[in-house]
Amino acid sequence: MKKRLSFRHWSLRWKSVFILLSLILIPALTISLLLYYQSNTILENQVIERTEQNLRHIESNLLGVMEEVEELSSYIIYSEEFRQYMTLPANGSGSDPEEMQRLQDHIRGFFTFHLNNKPYFNSAQVEGLNGTQLHLGERVSGDESVWEEMARRERGRVVWTNPYVLERGGWTSGDYTMISLFRVINNLYDITEPIGQINIRLDERELFAHITNRYLNPHDEIILLQGDGQVLTHRNQRFVGERYPIRDVIEQTQAGAPLFQYEENGETYYAVTRQVAGTDLSLVSTVREEYILDEFSGVRTTMQVIIGIAGAIGLFAIAGFMVTIIKPITELTQETKRLEEGDFSAQVKVRSRDEIGQLGTRFNQAVAQIQHLIETKYKLEIQNKESELKALQSQINPHFLYNTLDMIRWTARLEQAFETGKSIEHLSRLFRISLSQGKLLIPLKDELTYVQSYLELHKRRLAGQLTYSIHLEAGLEQREILKLILQPLVENSLRHGFQEWDQANRIAVRAYQEGAFLVIDVLDNGSGFTGELAAFNQALNEPSQDGEGFALRNTHQRLRKTFGESSGLEALQTSSGAHIRVRIPERQLIEKEEASYEDTDVNR
Repeated sequence: MKKRLSFRHWSLRWKSVFILLSLILIPALTISLLLYYQSNTILENQVIERTEQNLRHIESNLLGVMEEVEELSSYIIYSEEFRQYMTLPANGSGSDPEEMQRLQDHIRGFFTFHLNNKPYFNSAQVEGLNGTQLHLGERVSGDESVWEEMARRERGRVVWTNPYVLERGGWTSGDYTMISLFRVINNLYDITEPIGQINIRLDERELFAHITNRYLNPHDEIILLQGDGQVLTHRNQRFVGERYPIRDVIEQTQAGAPLFQYEENGETYYAVTRQVAGTDLSLVSTVREEYILDEFSGVRTTMQVIIGIAGAIGLFAIAGFMVTIIKPITELTQETKRLEEGDFSAQVKVRSRDEIGQLGTRFNQAVAQIQHLIETKYKLEIQNKESELKALQSQINPHFLYNTLDMIRWTARLEQAFETGKSIEHLSRLFRISLSQGKLLIPLKDELTYVQSYLELHKRRLAGQLTYSIHLEAGLEQREILKLILQPLVENSLRHGFQEWDQANRIAVRAYQEGAFLVIDVLDNGSGFTGELAAFNQALNEPSQDGEGFALRNTHQRLRKTFGESSGLEALQTSSGAHIRVRIPERQLIEKEEASYEDTDVNR
C-alpha cells in the first residue's frame, strides 16, 4: 500500500499536475495573496500613521490655545493698567473718573484685538476687589459661581472648566457651550493678596473647529476626553460635557493604549489615542473599518485582478503542458500496452514535430517493422519448423521406433549377441526418456537412468577407457526435475574434458539434498576448465557469440526459467578435472520466487 501511495508510483499526469501546482500556480497565488494582505497592512498603517499625525497637529493647536489664554492671564498680572483698574476706588472719594475711563478703554482695546482675531474667544470678564467689573465680548448669562469659587481656592493658579452652558444675551437667543479659564489675580508685590479675578470664555464649537481645522476627515471622529472620561469637545454636541458612552474607548484611553479596536452596533472601529502633554486630557480619533476598506477598494481590485491573472496563467500552463506533453505520452503508453498484448494495429497520433512527435513517429515505424517481420520471417520459420516436425514425426513414430528396436534386441539375443542387445536396449531407453510423451518434468531416477544409458553406450564405444559412477540419495527418486539437463554436462566432459584416452577416464554423478535445494554434482578427472571459474560462471548468463558452450548455457537458462533465479549451473574449484553443480530449489521456494518476481514486475 505504501508503494502505491508513494510519489514515484503516481501516474505521469498526476505527477505533472502536482509539480506544476507546486512550481507555478500555488507560488503565484501565494505571492499574490501575501502582497494583497501586505498591501492592506501597509495601507492600514498609513491610515493610522496619518491619524496619529493629525492628532499631533490637533494637540499642538490645543496646547497653543491653552498657552495663549494662560499667557493672557499672566499678562494681566503684570500689567500696570489692569492692576490699577482692579485697585483704584471705583466710586466716592479719591476716585478719578477720567483715569478709570482711560483704563477701561485700554482694557477694551486689548481684548477687542483678541476677540476679533480669534473666533474661539467668546467673551472675557475682569473684576476687581474695588467693585469694578468689566464685561468684554458677547453678552452671556448663567451661573459660574462654582468655577469662581474653585478659582478662589486655587489662589492664583489657572482653573480650566469643564464644558458648561451659558445663555446668549442681547438680540440673539440660544445657548453657548463654554470652556473657560478662571484665575484670581494677586498683588504683584504680595502674592497672597488677591486684587481681582479674570474669566476668559472660549466657545467650544469654535474651539473644536480651530484645533481640528484641516485635520478632520468627514469619516473620522475626534474626541477630547478628560481623565474621568468626560467629553470636552466633540463633533456631536450631545456628547459634550457628558461621559463618553462607549466604555471600551474610556478604558483603553485610561490604560494608555495608543491603538485599539472596538465594536459598536455590529461595526468595527479603529481608535488612535494621544495624551495631551502636561494635562490629563486625551485626544481620541476613531474611524470605521469599513471606511478604511473603502479606501483600499482600488488596491484590492488591482490585487484581485493580479491574483486572477496569476491563477489563469497557472491553469493555462497546466492545461498546455497536459495537452502538449502528457497526453501524447499517455497515448504512447496505451498503444505500447496494446502492442504488448499482441495488437499490431497500435498507432500513435502524431501532432507535432518535436521530440515527442518524433518518438511517436518512430514508434509507428517500429510497429510497422515488427508486423512486417512477423508476416515474413517469423511466420515463414514457423511454417518451415512445422513442416520439418511433421516429416520427422512421420519418419520416426515412437511406437514404430520402440517396436523396431525391441525386435532387433530380441533378434540379437536369439543370435546370442548379448552385448549388442544391451546396447540396443540402452539406445531404446534413451529415445523413450528423451521423448517421455512430451513431458517437461520427469522423476530424478528417470533422468539418472537416461544418463546411465548414455554413459553405458559411450563406455562400450570407448572399449573400457571410461568408467562412471552414479549415486542417488535415498528418498529423492521421485523428485521432479527438468529432463535432459545432465546429459549435456556428461557430454561436455566427454567432448572437452578427456583429451587423452590412453588413461583411465572417470565421470561421477551424485544427487543429494542440501537444505532446501536438490544438488547434483557432475565431476570428471579430465583437463578441467581453461580459464577463470568466475569468467566461466559469468559466461553462463551471457548470450553465445560463436556457439561455443551453447549446451551448458542453454541448460543453465532452462533451469533458471523453470525453477527461478536461485537455480542453475555453477562451476566449482577442484584439485583436478572439472566439477559442475546443479542446484534446484524445492517447490515452496520456487513459488516464493515466482511471487517475488511478479511483485517486482508489477512495481516496475
